[in-house]
Amino acid sequence: MKQIDKKIAIIGLGNMGTAILNGLVKSGEIDNQLITGSRANPEKAEADSAKYGFAILTDNKETTKGADVVILAVKPYLIKDVVDEIKPTLTAETIVISVATGYSLTDAAEQLGDSAKFARVMPNIPAQVGEGISGVVYNENLSASDKELIMQILHTFGSAEQLTENQLDAFTGIAGSSPAIIFMIIEAMADAGVAKGLTRPQALAFAKQAVKGSAQLAIESDLHPGALKDAVCTPGGTTIEEVRTAESINLRGTIIETIIAGIEKSESL
Repeated sequence: MKQIDKKIAIIGLGNMGTAILNGLVKSGEIDNQLITGSRANPEKAEADSAKYGFAILTDNKETTKGADVVILAVKPYLIKDVVDEIKPTLTAETIVISVATGYSLTDAAEQLGDSAKFARVMPNIPAQVGEGISGVVYNENLSASDKELIMQILHTFGSAEQLTENQLDAFTGIAGSSPAIIFMIIEAMADAGVAKGLTRPQALAFAKQAVKGSAQLAIESDLHPGALKDAVCTPGGTTIEEVRTAESINLRGTIIETIIAGIEKSESL
């Protein structure tokens, strides 16, 4: 992989901004001195500067000054104010990437101008361990090399897929928000184990590995998930009894409606 030779500024070093920062640092694909970031808390900014060995600031405008790529990892309710704040530091060639839900290509064009280079990205929290999946939507001003650079950045903390903007809400429900549901499932599996005599650490370890292993099998297998499920179900055995019970309480439908609720919330933002 070729080295990234662009200056990258990350605004907002919360969970997602820090995951992106860590991905870039760990990738070895960029000189760390080309990276900078900002966060509101001065003590945390100072601690991060010491940790990473490059400047983490509290001034957003100072952070974005001279940057080739600006990643906006702030909360949705803050993004328009942040864009207004940093706009004077941006040039016609600055690539702006937003990870804020609901900030559309139209919103960006209205604030940054019709000629701005802009991408919407929806990552997810497994980016913190380099296993994220990001959906990315490009505006028409990004060149092929711009898109290649964006993809290289996204691949430092997981995988990425180009989408159309009208697909991004569905992606948000399926991949962006669903880790919270998966964490709830892991917790519930562990609760069942504790109820039947396992210690909490044992039950959590078993549940986590079962989910991790099942996901990896689904990724590597050519079989449909339904076929993988069928392959585990011995006639008259424990697994088919779990499947029967799950179907009787409409687990499948509950999950579908849960994900659709997230999609519809994203559509409303």
